[in-house]
Amino acid sequence: MEIPNWNVTKKQVTYWVSFIGVTRLIIGLLTTVVAIAGIWLLVRPSAPLVESVVPHASGVGIVAPLSTLPTPLTVRIHVAGAVARPGVYSVSSSARVVDAVKAAGGATSRADLERINLAQTIIDTEQVFVPFRSSRTTKVTVAPRLRPSRTTIPVSVPVVPGAAPIIGAPITTMSPLINLNSATSDQLDTLPGVGPSTAKAIISYRNRKGPFTKVDDLLNVPGIGPAKVGALRDQVTV
Repeated sequence: MEIPNWNVTKKQVTYWVSFIGVTRLIIGLLTTVVAIAGIWLLVRPSAPLVESVVPHASGVGIVAPLSTLPTPLTVRIHVAGAVARPGVYSVSSSARVVDAVKAAGGATSRADLERINLAQTIIDTEQVFVPFRSSRTTKVTVAPRLRPSRTTIPVSVPVVPGAAPIIGAPITTMSPLINLNSATSDQLDTLPGVGPSTAKAIISYRNRKGPFTKVDDLLNVPGIGPAKVGALRDQVTV
């Protein structure tokens, strides 16, 4: 391998420096540096957006308002009585009794649709009963919804010596239980799902069979089923 002659190389560098000039070399060097810096600024990767580097909250502690909570799309109901296919069906949460009857295959020729409200709304776990024309007693058409009656009575609050008088505030108490063995027809009529005909049937059964020994004895009364007994259980006594 041939060793370069440094003296010759040094003479050549000195010649080109003297030929071009020191000033031009400095200007050329600065121009090259500026050009390289400009190219680097143009091609360098852009900084990530703030949104992409700041961690997002996982939603812990965020409580959605009740108005934004999703509502159930379907409800399950029990359709019974004079329909083609009695059973439990899933229908839209905005469905009416007429939709429930259609879901069960429609009413039969023996159905008495005049005795039920086809336009009534339905709720989850409810029962829709389509009565027969031959039925003598009225059955539950839609499972009664428990709505305990409450009465508000004013009470006097004792005044503590030295304290400002307090105006008596009303309190809410549960209405007394209705005794099946002594209630009148008007009292029975105030119960949910009990109309004049059902109240008359209860009194008639009581007169023929004797006093009720338990609330479940209501199942022996014509026109009263398990759904109605469940609705009355917390409001009657024997």
